[in-house]
Amino acid sequence: MRRALPLAVALLLLLAWSLASRSISPLLLPGPGAVLAALGEHGHRLLEATWTTASSSLLGLALASIFGLGGAALFLRSRWVELALYPYALLLQTLPIVAIAPLLVVWLGYGRPVAVVTAAIVSFFPVLTAGNLGLRATDPAQVELLRLHGATWWQELRILRLPASLPYLFAGYRTAVGLSVIGAIVGEFVGSNGLPPSLGNLVLRSAGSADTALTFAAVGASTLLALLLFGGLRVLEHLSIGRWHGG
Repeated sequence: MRRALPLAVALLLLLAWSLASRSISPLLLPGPGAVLAALGEHGHRLLEATWTTASSSLLGLALASIFGLGGAALFLRSRWVELALYPYALLLQTLPIVAIAPLLVVWLGYGRPVAVVTAAIVSFFPVLTAGNLGLRATDPAQVELLRLHGATWWQELRILRLPASLPYLFAGYRTAVGLSVIGAIVGEFVGSNGLPPSLGNLVLRSAGSADTALTFAAVGASTLLALLLFGGLRVLEHLSIGRWHGG
């Protein structure tokens, strides 16, 4: 039932889409057949664009991990630092990325760096929050045991707190990995000149030329990319903590 129910819903949605496209202009709503034809015609271009967007989103997620986990460790180390900087981390999360992207183009120029930075910005806060909660959720008795044996703060972080925080971190990454794809595509809307091809630029150009079937194909590719990254994360989660964490 876990697999049959989602599949049944997908088939119903596909049927409804096919029926609706028969009574609506293909410029507004292309049918499934037209989208499949666009996939076949532009398959190589879509694959190359998907690879570009995937690499930008993963690089952005890596940057978010460096600063997010580093910030969480710094907050754990100093309560004063957390009180001073956490409001600004929250402010960064509330800023509309569409408004920031044009400034990034001015600072970084056209190209992949804009997409990487926008992906990092939107995925930073979930990583920071998950790391902050996870590092503080360690069993106090285990912390005291390590300290009684003379463990340094770094040893306490590496041996105990980081492994214990993995369930929280993976929960945060489930959100961050999808946001990184969205952030990369938004950055490509504004900062990509089409070299190399990217999904954001492809969506923008195809929609501007009224090639709605290709637009749907590119949107579908971006959705599939987000699902693949999420699935890969779930596999990594199962391999790393699945045996000892029931959630």
